[in-house]
Amino acid sequence: MSLVREDIYVALANLVFNDARVLAMFVTTGRYLPTIFAGIEANQCPALFMFQHPEMRVNVGKGVPPKRTLTCAFVAYFASETPQVALTATAINNAADVIDDIVSEPGNPGNVQTLGGLVEHVYIEPAIEPFEGLLQEKSALVAVVRMLVP
Repeated sequence: MSLVREDIYVALANLVFNDARVLAMFVTTGRYLPTIFAGIEANQCPALFMFQHPEMRVNVGKGVPPKRTLTCAFVAYFASETPQVALTATAINNAADVIDDIVSEPGNPGNVQTLGGLVEHVYIEPAIEPFEGLLQEKSALVAVVRMLVP
């Protein structure tokens, strides 16, 4: 099978952005990542974006196709005018749960997300990182996702 990067990224974006929980939770979604907070207004939050990272490639031997891992991050922005009342940590935790469920629990016996057979496995690695804005009204969440390409 030939590697078609764009098809893989589109499939992942569609999987996440079209999930009913994401549609209910986020006001704004997309594959274009605005500059942190400067490019997103409070009324556009919560917002979820997908951002591509450099791919990793391992050449396993002469005449053997390389193993590739495509990497991206889902970046969520949250805004609260009253963080003392509406904890952004609660929104961050709820979003982390949803993203984790979508990627890690595809509902098949092996719990292996393959994006319809485009990849061998999709997983969150190394972590889901919260950046709670304790001294400001804006916070963020970053979930790094890796896709092992056959």
